Amino acid sequence: MKNLARLLTIILLGCLFSVSPFWLAEATPQKSTAQTAKVTITYVVKKGDSLDKIAKQYGVPVNDIVRWNNLSDASRIQIGQKLKIRVPKGSAAASAASAASTGGSSGTKSGGDTRAAAAATQDMFYIVKKGDTLGKIARKTGVSAEQLKKHNPDLRKNPDRLRVGQKLVLEVNRFSGQTGVSRGLANNGSLVGGIQLPAGSGYIVRNPKRSYGTALTVGIIMDAMADYARKYPKGPRYTVGDLSAEKGGRLVPHLSHQSGRDVDISYISKHNKENAGFARMNASNFDAEKNWHLLEYFIKTGKVQYIFVDYDLQKLLYEQAKKQGYTDSQLKGIMQYPNGRKSYHAIIRHAKGHADHSHVRFVCAGTDVNCH
Repeated sequence: MKNLARLLTIILLGCLFSVSPFWLAEATPQKSTAQTAKVTITYVVKKGDSLDKIAKQYGVPVNDIVRWNNLSDASRIQIGQKLKIRVPKGSAAASAASAASTGGSSGTKSGGDTRAAAAATQDMFYIVKKGDTLGKIARKTGVSAEQLKKHNPDLRKNPDRLRVGQKLVLEVNRFSGQTGVSRGLANNGSLVGGIQLPAGSGYIVRNPKRSYGTALTVGIIMDAMADYARKYPKGPRYTVGDLSAEKGGRLVPHLSHQSGRDVDISYISKHNKENAGFARMNASNFDAEKNWHLLEYFIKTGKVQYIFVDYDLQKLLYEQAKKQGYTDSQLKGIMQYPNGRKSYHAIIRHAKGHADHSHVRFVCAGTDVNCH
């Protein structure tokens, strides 16, 4: 009876002081740390950015960005400024950032990816920091010292006279006089001043009348194809299919391709065979190395929203990426395989009808305020 009375007393005290009995505490499920684990990525501020836009892009509160970066004024951020952003571990944003920083393998440099992302925008600037030299800036940005001098006349005579806070032009608008602005949704939108994808190295344009896009979309496609052609000078060319009509809008038979942010691209087949259009792929004819090289380039720019690829082909891409040094953790946010077709957090996703081509959707440019 004494033991029973003592037990009842413990339970009563536990209720009064909100302390659960030890057996209940042990049985209560604990919140998984894997679900709440976060990693820090670096975001470089670009033209047209605001903290509100960046916060919406990554799904975080503005106040958190202010706190993570010790910002004294949330309304004052500069082009080229680096911001720390906390995102869920394994998310697409985390994996893309990790891939870009490591190149998928230890010791692999990816400075060219910064240049590719910059070249696809209209104007990009760099703010000189304490200790900067022209050589350091060139290494940081991937823009050669010669190009920096070309775009900044003051540097031609005195390349060593840099001032802290000085604004340097990294790239100028390659589409002078053309806007290439996306409006609305990819499946319910339009295109203002659509930019036509020109002929270039590494690819064939299937139908020029259906090859209009935003400045960002067309710029990155051109850079990615040029990079592929440099890497594989004797390789077969890609076939670039539909982007959008000149003014966007419905493009039969597509549901999307309406606002200049989508592009269909063929796959490269083995044995250096060049296909006239889109050819259905499988393990016997899919060149995983070359196809991964192009898709990896797109992902590293940080400007891709989705890439649709047949799930069976994702397996071949996954194995190729592993050969190049990517980890399971990095690839989890990059492609669905091997986590199933309903794993919707990855950039590369399965969609019916994509065994003969990939479909890349780029993000809205920071200056396209009516793009969604």
